[in-house]
Amino acid sequence: MLSAKKTGQRACRYLFLLLIVVTPFSFAMVDRIDTPSPISYRASDGLLLDVTKAGERLIAVGDQGRVLISEDQGKQWRQVQSPVSVLLTAVFFSDAQHGWAVGHDGVLIHTKDAGETWVKQLDGRQLNQLQLKTYQALVDAGGDPQAQDLLVDELEFYLEDAVLAEEEGPTQPLLDVFFINNQQGFLLGSYGSFLKTEDGGEHWSVLSHRLPNPDRFHLNALSLVQQVGRPVLIIGGEAGLLFRSNDLGDSWVALGSPYEGSFFGLSSFEQQGQSQLLALGLRGHLFASDNTGDSWQQVELHTSSSLTSAAVYGNELMLVGLGGLVLHASTNDDLQGSFKFFEQHDRRAWSSVVRVDDGWVLVGEKGIKRVSDKALEASYE
Repeated sequence: MLSAKKTGQRACRYLFLLLIVVTPFSFAMVDRIDTPSPISYRASDGLLLDVTKAGERLIAVGDQGRVLISEDQGKQWRQVQSPVSVLLTAVFFSDAQHGWAVGHDGVLIHTKDAGETWVKQLDGRQLNQLQLKTYQALVDAGGDPQAQDLLVDELEFYLEDAVLAEEEGPTQPLLDVFFINNQQGFLLGSYGSFLKTEDGGEHWSVLSHRLPNPDRFHLNALSLVQQVGRPVLIIGGEAGLLFRSNDLGDSWVALGSPYEGSFFGLSSFEQQGQSQLLALGLRGHLFASDNTGDSWQQVELHTSSSLTSAAVYGNELMLVGLGGLVLHASTNDDLQGSFKFFEQHDRRAWSSVVRVDDGWVLVGEKGIKRVSDKALEASYE
């Protein structure tokens, strides 16, 4: 799970669906953070931005706060009630029962029963108040002992932004969520938002200022890489941002970036006993690192479609993206030149992918699609 997903996320998934700029309509609908998601028999045909596993179940999230569950490897889906109706951008499960999903307007929802029921743990109003309280306290104290190189003048800029956010209301999107275990987790999102919890999401600490991100670029994805038995956290974001933490998120350093475009996903896998880290970006930009980001090699894909997500299963690697992009490769091989295109009849945008028993499940612009192993093999013949 930890290495297969993050693109994410996870994240932030379609380039054109991040919707960082909130429209007047959004302002008129701020109560959507208190409005349960509408139940629809066509929910599986709508916009979905992420999918992941919760034990044997699949959980997908997307437009209008919708949460879908499949118990038969993605063949059939049912919608469950969500406490919000905002666009959900990412979902993560730390085990088969405990999961979190984030979305627009600073929303975080949580489940303890494998996705059957969800409760709201955070929203944009609370996030704004938390940021304002945090930066007012740091300015009053004359700095952050854990970030001694950060001047009070710089913290005052964070305070000014927090005041402005409070005035504008709950408009800040969260773009990815990641948990190391059931207690320790992270949120990241627009304008450099970065938060950490030590109690399963009941309380959050604002740590945006501890990242070397003075321009407050958006943070899109977080992943964990095992390096010689040591967990390393990596963040990817807008404008080529890459950060690394060797102490589970307490401190971060900026990594040299191989390009200036945005990264929308991160993924890792083992190749010949060595951890490989992938960073997915705009217009087919894919980069690989075997030293947790100290150096990068571009993997030529011969496509101009932006990459959104990656999944690893055994020695198989699947990439998906905009314009109907689906790429498949073996991690046993040198990735350079080894990706095969899966030909499709449409060009719908894909935002996330996960492995099932006989193939892969993709979610995106127009819902869900299953791609069987047989269909993959047939397309290569």
